Order: sequence, then C-alpha cells, then structure tokens
Amino acid sequence: MTELDVRRIPPNERHDRIHRTFEALEPGETLTIINDHDPKPLYYEMEAEVPAFDADGYEVEREAPSRFVAEFPKGGTEPAIDRVRIAELDGEPHADAFPGRAPKTIRLSLEADERVPEHDHPDRTVLFHVLDGEIDVALGGESHRVSAGEILRFDGELSVEPTARKESTALVVLAPRTAE
Repeated sequence: MTELDVRRIPPNERHDRIHRTFEALEPGETLTIINDHDPKPLYYEMEAEVPAFDADGYEVEREAPSRFVAEFPKGGTEPAIDRVRIAELDGEPHADAFPGRAPKTIRLSLEADERVPEHDHPDRTVLFHVLDGEIDVALGGESHRVSAGEILRFDGELSVEPTARKESTALVVLAPRTAE
C-alpha cells in the first residue's frame, strides 16, 4: 500500500502529486491519502478523469477534525474485450459503460430541455456521439446542434454544456490526449 500525506504538500501542488503517485501504482494497488479536509472533490475529479480509478472501492474515514484518510484503489487488469448494452446501463443522466477503464465511456440520457451544467475535461479529447434525439452542445459559449448519427469531436479544455432539444441519448468518450 502506498501512502501519501498531502497535509505537508503546498495546496497548489497536491493534485499533481496525487495523480503522479496514483499513475505509478500497479493495477489492484491502493493509494492511501491523508488530508486535512474531506477529499470528496478529488474523488469526483478522479472518477471523471482517471479511468483506472476504481470509484466503487473508494473509502474515506475522518479520524480527527483535520485528519481524513482516503483509499483510492486502482482497478485490476482489463479483459481484452468488454461488451455492454447501452440501454441496460444504470445511472441517470450519466452511466459509465466501462467503470475503471480507459478511455472513459459515458452514456448520457437527457429529457427534452434537460441540460448538463457547464464543465470541462482537461487533458482529454472528447467524442460526443448522439445515438438518438438532438442535443445542442455549447462549446466555449458557441452552440453546435448534434443530431442522431452525428459525432462531435472537441478539445476537453473547452467548456461544454449539452442541452437536449428533445429526449436524447449520447455516447461520450473521454480519450486521454496524446502528445503529437
């Protein structure tokens, strides 16, 4: 088990150190983080951006007012082939098709006029494939209408805010950006 006491690390350096340490883990290992506050924002960041993070295995315990101990497990080895039925995925409006696997693949289901608040996906290239319906995808404030059968590809650094024009389903792939 790898342990990292981030209370001794300047706040602006913590997340980078945590990500580097987590990346160095072997599949099946766990990174234990000791923090001065609840690391829930880090949990959400890891869940959204780090496919190898096993969010279901995450645990946190408050041992003292300024001592939180959190377990961030790294998923095990990946099978060569995975298959899922999009309609059978649990979770609304998001469902992770392959939890803990790269690239992060999300089924997004939205009712008419439902939107996902503005957000971004740093260090990712995003593929946004509308399976059925029609979704207006605001990217950096500019709207792009995407209809069933169309795919929108964009840099995850852009702020994105999808809004369904009618009941819609999309498959969103968050691929790690590679150096070109």
